[in-house]
Amino acid sequence: MIAKLGLGAPDDYAGDERALDDAVSRYLQGEYPAPAGRPAPPVDADPAATPHWRAFAGMGLLGLGLPASAGGMEAGLPELCVLMQQFGRHLVTEPYDASTLLCGQLLSRMPEGEAVRALLAGMAEGAAAPVLAHAGPDSEWALDAAQATAERQGDGWILNGVKRRVPHGAGASQLLVTARDEAGLGLFLVQADAPGLTREGALGLDGRIHADVALAGCRVPGAARLGEAGAALEHAADITRVALCAEALGIMQALLEATRDHVAARRQFGQALGGFQALQHRLVDMLLALEQARSLTWAAARSDPDDAPLRARLASAAKARCGQAARYISQQSIQLHGAIGMTDELSVGHYVKRLLAIEYTLGDTRHHINRYRQLARA
Repeated sequence: MIAKLGLGAPDDYAGDERALDDAVSRYLQGEYPAPAGRPAPPVDADPAATPHWRAFAGMGLLGLGLPASAGGMEAGLPELCVLMQQFGRHLVTEPYDASTLLCGQLLSRMPEGEAVRALLAGMAEGAAAPVLAHAGPDSEWALDAAQATAERQGDGWILNGVKRRVPHGAGASQLLVTARDEAGLGLFLVQADAPGLTREGALGLDGRIHADVALAGCRVPGAARLGEAGAALEHAADITRVALCAEALGIMQALLEATRDHVAARRQFGQALGGFQALQHRLVDMLLALEQARSLTWAAARSDPDDAPLRARLASAAKARCGQAARYISQQSIQLHGAIGMTDELSVGHYVKRLLAIEYTLGDTRHHINRYRQLARA
């Protein structure tokens, strides 16, 4: 009964959320290319120079969660999750998570200043798309992972250190770099042409560009220090984690539907594969895994934004559950598609690769299980 009646996409959005979902869905269905057959971007491509990024800016999506003072809409996390679910279904590769969400939320909590205001306004308009360079070469995501250092020299700063796997870092024109200085963990705005900055880009598993960034005596002006990262960084990370879970929900829903359609169309022994009860049970198990992840994700998205400890716990719970569900649904989808599930000509493999990348972004499943335990004891 569940296999026959319960495998469709749920629709429990509020009115404004439904309108946003419909608008984004129409654009992506009509304009965005399918995952299979997309050409790989150049390693040093500017992630914000695509026509789709400009279209997102025109639709107001880049300012959706940014403050009104910067031209944003100050939308809440539920609206951002509605958007990210659609981005997941269509495998949008532009740096919305890495720039608009993570950097936008981080900058929104920095002390107000001319540089921060200008950067946020540029992000809302689509003219700027900074990315965060935080994790060092031997660290997981954590506040103590910023292994770069910053030292005062005259009226400027000298940065030294290495940052690994910076998303879209090879082509981004601006980097937000975390570095330790005498005051703590500082956030520095570094231009791509800053002396002493080198970047080595590579194509990631999910078709996105990552870069290792080296800072060797990198000189930046005094105004490049935007403020203390600290709590603002963890807040921005939790917002982005929940949004990434929503992206994963969109991908897992697409995988479930693709698998359901495949077993309904593929025939063996004179009947459709979907008619075999054993395969129906596997589809139901995929659905149950998806719904458990969906429940935790939306609990985190709709939690009290002023209760930071609760949101942190729910963000880690959702991230861990989504990681587990993504692996199970990915494995079942590939197996039920047979050998064609691993080919680049089919969207299934592209969805699976993106789910793997999401799991290891801002802390993997093991990291968030341990983090949840620590937060629950606090």
